[in-house]
Amino acid sequence: MKIRIPTAVALVASLNCATAEQAPVEQIVIDGMTEQVLLDACAYLRSAGRFSAQFDTSFDDVLLDGTTVQYNRSSLVTLVRPDRLRIDVEGDRGERNIYYDGKSVAVYRPESGLFAVAEAPDKLDAMLDLAAEKGISVPLDDLLSAQPCAALGENLRTGTYAGLHYLDGDWYHHLLLETDALDMQLWVAPGEAPWFRKVVMSYREKPGAPRHTTLISDWDFDPQTDDAMFQFDPPEGARRVAFQVHSAAQGEAQQ
Repeated sequence: MKIRIPTAVALVASLNCATAEQAPVEQIVIDGMTEQVLLDACAYLRSAGRFSAQFDTSFDDVLLDGTTVQYNRSSLVTLVRPDRLRIDVEGDRGERNIYYDGKSVAVYRPESGLFAVAEAPDKLDAMLDLAAEKGISVPLDDLLSAQPCAALGENLRTGTYAGLHYLDGDWYHHLLLETDALDMQLWVAPGEAPWFRKVVMSYREKPGAPRHTTLISDWDFDPQTDDAMFQFDPPEGARRVAFQVHSAAQGEAQQ
C-alpha cells in the first residue's frame, strides 16, 4: 500500500525534524514498510551519543570525454556528539586523517607530511558545513549530523520496500528511494538495532549517471575514546598548506 499526505507529511517532518509546512510533500509516495524502516533507522542513529563504524566506498568520476573512472576509499569514522569527529582514510590517493575537536578541523596526509587546519565551529553540524566549503570529503555526512536523514527528508519523493534481502551473511530491509536529484537504495538491519548496512546512490541527472556505493560495517555504539584522538598535533617536520577546494567529483577523486 502506498501512502500519501498526511502520512508522508509526518514522515518528512520526522526525518528533518522540521514542521511539515517546510517540505514540499505534494509528490511524495511512500509505502508503509519503507516509512517505518526509515523512521526507526534514523531515530536509532539520532539517539546515539557516540559511535564508530567502517565505511568502505566506491564512487565514479565521469571525465569530460565520458570515460568513467571508479575510485575506492575505506574510512574508519569515530564520532562523539556534539563536537568530536575523527576519520582515518585509506584510498586510491593514499592515507589521510581528519580531526575535529570542537575548536578546529585538520586534515593530515602522513605520507607527504602535509596538513591543513582551520578554526571550526563548536558544533558538529556547523563543522560539516565548513568541511564542505573547504573541500573536505566526509563519507555520508548526512548520517553524522545531529539530525540524521534530514537532507533525505527534505528531498524524498518516492519510497518502495523491495523486501528482506541477503547481504554478507545476514538479512536486511532493502529500500528503494527517489529524491529530486538521485536514486537511492538502502539496506537496513531488522530488529532492535536498525543500523544502516549499505547505501547506493545513482546521480541520474549527471552526465554518465555516476554511482556512489558504501558498505558500512563494524558498528560500535560505545567506542572507547579520549580527547587526544580528536586533536591534531603536527608531527615534527610536517608542513602546513592551504585547503584546496574542488568540485564535488574532483574533491572525492583527489581525497
